Amino acid sequence: MEASDGKKAVTVELLTGDAGFAEEVMAAPGGETLSLCYQCGTCTGCCPVSAVDEEFSPARIIQWIRLGLRPHVLASSKIWLCLRCHRCSFYCPQGVRFADINAALAYMAVRDGFVSEVKADRLRALEGRLAAVRCALIERALNIPDGETIDMDAWLQDVLRDLHG
Repeated sequence: MEASDGKKAVTVELLTGDAGFAEEVMAAPGGETLSLCYQCGTCTGCCPVSAVDEEFSPARIIQWIRLGLRPHVLASSKIWLCLRCHRCSFYCPQGVRFADINAALAYMAVRDGFVSEVKADRLRALEGRLAAVRCALIERALNIPDGETIDMDAWLQDVLRDLHG
């Protein structure tokens, strides 16, 4: 089914929601700040993944958690797209740490069998490579003189080239 703007509409069955899912996420390491979210959308607005993939929305994932949509969230490929750059956490007016919540969701997805161990191992290996990129980005960012502007795309390409020859 398509919405009037040509985008794919999503229908979600709320009657089968898991009322304890949000509490479970909040009890998991990293999920503690979930209840602080009031759905302002700042996280989605500043997210570099959302800028590239308009279907990725930290605010929407939090909404799904609150609605108890456990299988919908944990089986979603969207939870694996978060770069854990923490821009959302930095800009959130309520101090919600979405990247940490998302890490808790990834753990739960593996634990609950929504992701096979083989795929989880591949994702862990990818996470290790992304961690190296994040560290290089931070190191480079610390060396940028105050007030200097840079071309972020070119800068990122340079970092990746340095890391991978």
